[in-house]
Amino acid sequence: MENNTALKYLNPDWYKTPEGELIVQQLYCPNNNKVLKHFGILEHPSIAPGTREVVLKIGVLGKAGSGKTKTISVLSGKPTVFPGYIETIGIHVKNVYWPAQIQAKTCLFKLQFWESGESCSKRYNYISTACLEKSDAVAIVVNRADRTSLDYADSKLDSLIHSVVMLFVMDTDHDVQIHDQELSQYAKRKRLPFFYLPPHTLDLKYLAPFYNSLCDFVFSNQHKVIPDSL
Repeated sequence: MENNTALKYLNPDWYKTPEGELIVQQLYCPNNNKVLKHFGILEHPSIAPGTREVVLKIGVLGKAGSGKTKTISVLSGKPTVFPGYIETIGIHVKNVYWPAQIQAKTCLFKLQFWESGESCSKRYNYISTACLEKSDAVAIVVNRADRTSLDYADSKLDSLIHSVVMLFVMDTDHDVQIHDQELSQYAKRKRLPFFYLPPHTLDLKYLAPFYNSLCDFVFSNQHKVIPDSL
C-alpha cells in the first residue's frame, strides 16, 4: 500500500548516496545500527557543521484509542507492542529527524509531533490549542480496524479549513473495517493526502519513502525557502 502523494522537491534516492548514508547513520544508536537513537529536547544528531535545519511542527489528532501515541512511537522507531490503552496525560511531544536533499542543498528536517489525550484536551482547552498553534500541518490518525476513527476525521475537517491536513493510516492484519478502495475514494473526495505508517520502521526500504513523502508534502505546502545560511 502506497501513499497518495508525489515528490515535488526532495530527491527520493539521495539517502542512498555516500553523503546521505553518512547522515542517516547518525540517526541510529552508535552500538546498534538497527535501533533508532532517541533524541531528547536538547539533543541533536551529530552532523556536519552548517547543515541546514528545517523545523516542521505537526499536530496529531485522532479519537481516543485510535493510536496517536503508538503512531508517534512507530515513527520514532520504538517497539510497536503496547500492553494496553493508556491515555496520554497532558501534551506529548516527540522530535524526529530526517535528512534530505532539497533544492540541491543538504538539509535536516526536524519533525515535531504534538499530541494530547482526549480527556485532558476536553478538560483544558489550552492543551489542544497548544498542540495545533503555529503548526505546519495537522495529521489525523485513521485506524483501519476502527471505522469510527474515519468518522472522527470527517468531523474535524470543517474546523481545520485553514490548516494543511493529512491522514496517517494505521494498518491492521485482522478485522479490517476500512478497506483500501473506500479510503482512497474518501481521500480523493476530500482532497486529502494519506500516509500509511511504515510496517518496519527500522528498514530504510519502508522508512525512507515515508519520511521523504511526508517532508516533501509539508514543505511544499508551506512554500518554505531554504536560506543560504541559518
